[in-house]
Amino acid sequence: QNKPDAAVLYAKCAACHGKDGKSVAPGSVGNVLIASLNKAQVVESLKGFRERTLSKGGNSIIMYMQAKNLSDEDIDALATYIDAF
Repeated sequence: QNKPDAAVLYAKCAACHGKDGKSVAPGSVGNVLIASLNKAQVVESLKGFRERTLSKGGNSIIMYMQAKNLSDEDIDALATYIDAF
């Protein structure tokens, strides 16, 4: 099985988070820039959204939909990619 292509996966994220992770997602709480998160924080956040146990404001439902089909391998690849911003 091929490793997930993080750049392809991240293309879906860029609309709200910016191509370099430096845009605050609309409707999120705390003005967090994902570019400022480390790999472990990204993994924790994406798994939390996937399991619907994490809420970051009214638009968390958008992240629930984005994360629900991500595999652990996808999440790891995205976290590595975002950590490099």
